[in-house]
Amino acid sequence: MGKISIPLLTVALGLLIGFLFVYVGQSNEIQSLRTAESVLSDTNRVMNAQLAELQSKQDQSDLLEAELSRLLLTSASGGGVNMKMMADPETKELTVELPEVFSFDANHAFCRVDTNREAFIMPTYQMGDVLIEKNEFFMAMSTTSMEEFKVSRGSDGKNQVVITGGLDCFTEVAKANMRIGSREVAETASYKIQATDGGLGGGTAGDTFKFTVYFDPNEAPINYAIFGPEFTFTGDLVDGEVTVPDPRQG
Repeated sequence: MGKISIPLLTVALGLLIGFLFVYVGQSNEIQSLRTAESVLSDTNRVMNAQLAELQSKQDQSDLLEAELSRLLLTSASGGGVNMKMMADPETKELTVELPEVFSFDANHAFCRVDTNREAFIMPTYQMGDVLIEKNEFFMAMSTTSMEEFKVSRGSDGKNQVVITGGLDCFTEVAKANMRIGSREVAETASYKIQATDGGLGGGTAGDTFKFTVYFDPNEAPINYAIFGPEFTFTGDLVDGEVTVPDPRQG
């Protein structure tokens, strides 16, 4: 065989050395990528663990917030007497006192007038002005459901609660030869309660209670004839207290 020339050997050696440099460089790069992949994998596991921990804390926070909301709702309550002034049969002036007793919390609410101690003129929706003699009037509104119980802060800065749902209404007007309505047989209706907490001190501090009832002529014909499709039972709060906690600021 012939001898390999020195220039050819030099070229071959150079190519071999170059290949070794490239190979070593690529091997180092592959090792670096593998190391980076391992680091990223470890970081991903750590981040997943942290996310799981954060999710657990978020779940706990949600439970605490729900419990706080429940406590806010159940702590809103009130009760007292609203004084409504009715027309005197002779003077027609609004001088006859008709006290409406009310109470509410997160589970139930009612408003009632047990009797009238003096005669008065009642304007009705379908029967005109009706003379109600002494001790002839009875009215009771008692809730059967609560679909909404929302605590908020009004534009006046006072805490308030709005309650809606359904109720039973009992209204009786007893005349000498007739009796309208019943104390035992209820008519159904829907309602909206609006109660405002003006601060400690009841009515003098600005507490108010309004019990608006919506009567359907088919479901509550007697109350519809007396009060109409919508009537708000309220007055000056002369006794009692409305307590509504600060709403949760979100």
